[in-house]
Amino acid sequence: MEAQLLVQIVLIAVLVIATFVIIRPGRGARGQAVRKLVILAAGVLGVAFIVFPDWSTSVANLLGIGRGVDLVLYGAVVIGIGFAITTNLRMHRTERSVTMLARRMAILEAERELELEDRSE
Repeated sequence: MEAQLLVQIVLIAVLVIATFVIIRPGRGARGQAVRKLVILAAGVLGVAFIVFPDWSTSVANLLGIGRGVDLVLYGAVVIGIGFAITTNLRMHRTERSVTMLARRMAILEAERELELEDRSE
């Protein structure tokens, strides 16, 4: 039971750290590279567990988890939450950009209207 508690603590820590890394402002090329590496690693691990299903059980047993399917589920939950967080952040950035663009367009159109009124007088 002690090993399972350790795995739970590690999974929660990874989730918290991943959340802060994803939320952190100013992620440039480095953040994208890390994200791509994590996705690549998850994909390779997923393929390995599909081709060699006993590996997931062996790794799970090493970590103190009873079954390989539980380990895969924990990983899927962590990846799913990370995806949800990134998608939500991207949506908020897009909304801010659209709002700023709409404001700028409204200002430009108002300025244009004023110029046209000044010319007609």
